[in-house]
This record gives sequence, C-alpha cells and structure tokens, in this order.
Amino acid sequence: MASRNGIRIHFEIDRPNLRVGMVMIDNLHVGQSTLSFEEYEQEIFNEIRSQMTLEDAKDNPIFRSYRDLYWSFGMDPTKLRVSSEAVLRRILKGMNLWRISDIVDIVNLASAYHKIPIGLIDVSKLDGDLVIRSAYKGEIFKRIGGKTITCRGREIVVSDETKIVCFGYATHDSEFTMITKNSTNALVLLYGAEVVTRTVMDDALKVTIDMISRWLDCDSSDPIIFRSES
Repeated sequence: MASRNGIRIHFEIDRPNLRVGMVMIDNLHVGQSTLSFEEYEQEIFNEIRSQMTLEDAKDNPIFRSYRDLYWSFGMDPTKLRVSSEAVLRRILKGMNLWRISDIVDIVNLASAYHKIPIGLIDVSKLDGDLVIRSAYKGEIFKRIGGKTITCRGREIVVSDETKIVCFGYATHDSEFTMITKNSTNALVLLYGAEVVTRTVMDDALKVTIDMISRWLDCDSSDPIIFRSES
C-alpha cells in the first residue's frame, strides 16, 4: 500500500512485528506554539507525572522493547535513547520540552504521552521511498544540530534512495530533511517495536492526529501502517 503522495515504506531487516504508521500533512504553515498550547502542554505534563515515575519508565515494556531492538543492532540505548523515552524522561524530571516550532512541539508532546517515537520529514526533501535497514559501514549521517555520525555498518536507520533520514528508530532526524519555517508538506512517522500491537499503534496515531488537528491549521491524511514481513 502506498500513501496518497505515493511514498511507501519497505523493510530490509528481519526483526519481528515492526510497524511504521504514516500520516501526510498538507498545507502546513509552520509557526511558533501559542500560549494556549503551552497551557495545554502543562496539563498533559501533570497527567503524565501523576501516572508514572522515572523508575516506572525504566521498566516500561514499550521502552524495553525499543531498547532490546537497539541492542540487537549493536546500539547502546542508554546513550542513544529512542526519542519518546528521551522526551518522557525529561518531563518526569520536572523539566519543560524545547521550543522548536508548533508542529515539532506537538509531536514531541504526543510522543511523550503515548510513548511511541515520532519522526518528522519534509516531503519536498525526500528522494523516493523510505527503507528501514541496517546502515552501511562508513555511511555518514548528519543529525539536526549539525553533528555528524559515521556509521559502523550495523545500526538501524531509515533512509530514502540517497541518504539516511533518521538514525536509529527515531532517535535523530536528519538535518537534510528537517521541518523548517518554509515546509508545507510533512510526513509524520510513528515507529513501533515488537510489543507495540496494532491496537496500540492505532491509538497512538489517533492521539497524534487529534493533537495536530487541534493545534495546527493544516490538512492531514488518514493513517497508513506499514509492517515488516517477520
């Protein structure tokens, strides 16, 4: 199945039960988060903090599943945390999230809430379909913020036909495909690991789409879920 813009996601790795949910955002006008969103964000922070502690996060089965996935690719998940765990741990420490842009702020909040990592890609900067694969030895990845990573040749990455667009499973998005103030079309990608069932993924997609629809002036597609063959 292809998305309405024709982009598909292929899996070249054999780990079981991997899913990626895709939502296409059109007519996007990137700006800064509003005061009303920041007030809403604090309400979500309070809800999260009332339900979970840092110790709970350490033993959460969803996060453990991503950690196991990373270990299987020779990646240390205590140094390369999946993005949803990183943002949730920040909230549980009593800290606020970063102020990047309205769409980035929204997906960070959604990811912390449902624990599923989310990647964002500017569609205009993509070359062809997306592939979930192992990195090539010596392959270069430039993360948002400018830091360059030289791959050892076994890390899990997401790429298009010419470059890595996400290092890890939504640990670092690429500077080359990042959302900017000029972005008008975006892919929202939710990455599921082994214990993330179809029901959990559907619920996470609904939460994410609901937040986007509430706080952004844009058009969003119905979600599509791609799954590995394993």
